[in-house]
Amino acid sequence: MIGDSITSAMLQKALDGVWQRQRAISNNIANHETPGYKAIKVDFEASLEQEIRKLENSIPAKEKMAEAMEALKKSDINVYSDYSTSNRADGNNVDTDLENIEMARNQIQYQYLTRSMTDMFARLRYAISEGKK
Repeated sequence: MIGDSITSAMLQKALDGVWQRQRAISNNIANHETPGYKAIKVDFEASLEQEIRKLENSIPAKEKMAEAMEALKKSDINVYSDYSTSNRADGNNVDTDLENIEMARNQIQYQYLTRSMTDMFARLRYAISEGKK
């Protein structure tokens, strides 16, 4: 299928991870006054990087390309509660300033990833149309 590539699989998984993180940050901000609430964190970069390193170490043949893309798509998005800190006496550990900074960073990352995906498909469209509009 057109657009099925390791790059598109990697971008799709990164977009999924950033979207999950955005939901977690929004949930943390919404619960910043809930007693005992523990902030939710999302980590997907480590598992995505691990899959990319596997690909770098053994460049897959054409037959193995589908397996490599499937491995990227199935890499973990780890969602967990942060029990390591407690900022307040009521047990809540949400730092709204930090969460707002993370939200801004995450939004920029999401915009970058969507732009990368758009650019990739624009290049494909250009190649398919042989440079004609």
